[in-house]
Amino acid sequence: MKKIILAFIFVPFFLISANLISGENSLRNTVIKLKLKERSKVQYFNIESRDIKAEKLTGSKFLFQDVSRHNFSTPRKIKQYKADPLKLTILGAVGAGVFTGFHIYYSNTWWKDQRDYFKYAADGYYARNMDKASHIYTANFFTVATSVAYEWAGISPSKSMLYGAITSLAYETYIEINDGFAPNWGFDWGDMGANVFGAVYPFIQEEVKPFRHVNFKWSFKPGWIKSKTSGGQDDLLDDYTNMTFWLSVNPMIALPREVTKAKLYPNFLALAVGMSIKNASHVTGSGTAKVEWILSLDWDINQLPGKSDFMKKLKKILNFYHFPAPAVKISPEGVWYGLYF
Repeated sequence: MKKIILAFIFVPFFLISANLISGENSLRNTVIKLKLKERSKVQYFNIESRDIKAEKLTGSKFLFQDVSRHNFSTPRKIKQYKADPLKLTILGAVGAGVFTGFHIYYSNTWWKDQRDYFKYAADGYYARNMDKASHIYTANFFTVATSVAYEWAGISPSKSMLYGAITSLAYETYIEINDGFAPNWGFDWGDMGANVFGAVYPFIQEEVKPFRHVNFKWSFKPGWIKSKTSGGQDDLLDDYTNMTFWLSVNPMIALPREVTKAKLYPNFLALAVGMSIKNASHVTGSGTAKVEWILSLDWDINQLPGKSDFMKKLKKILNFYHFPAPAVKISPEGVWYGLYF
């Protein structure tokens, strides 16, 4: 009985020993190949730690969890942002020049009369509150335009947007305070509310993706500049009778994912509601002024081809303008336009 038990113990041991010292070394080769195969996974693939939860066991062996989320990809280059002193100097000089130019213009138009004491007043009467749309649009445009400029100077996108909003609000507040000292105007809290909303709207678009398909735009009639430079009564930037402010909505905001993914709808085609006014003037009075409402097609420039950083920024700026498109005036009377400017 003891011999039988010893046989069961030593025979397997003998066979394993013989296999290890043989020329083929099959078991040893199997173990080595297995380890090499495990190492090759780490060598030939870039495993992102955020997508794979790995727990180290022994040696080069790992237990991978949540295998469905493995992401084997080449490392992405992270763009580094560093403020460029030369570009910041250029940006500051250009900004100071633009600010000085506008200040001189306003001093000879809106604020050309003798200064009065500071006061509050609602000044929407002369434009039937169309100026509120102007304040939203202008603050919105200044935020985006200056943020693009800050990013060009080497500042990160998030900080650029913040600095752009601060710049926009600072400038619009400067305008409103000066209105408060003008004898014919006043500091209007409604204007300030519109300024704040316009300045922070890009942050809303950034956080709530559907709002990226909702944009504020502006357009003007072809003879606007010519009529002002030839001696019009109202100043160039306050002539709302020759301007239209738009709220543009891309239908992609509500279309099913199946439609947008299959590209069954032209993603650059949007709809816009425009607001204009006629018979309005802060010089001769606005007793007969009427608000006009226009429904028009619109071109969503952001959806057009061009994926480079330069093209994205250029499209973002161009998308603030409503390019000519077919339209219909729906109030106070119906008028069809082949192209509305």
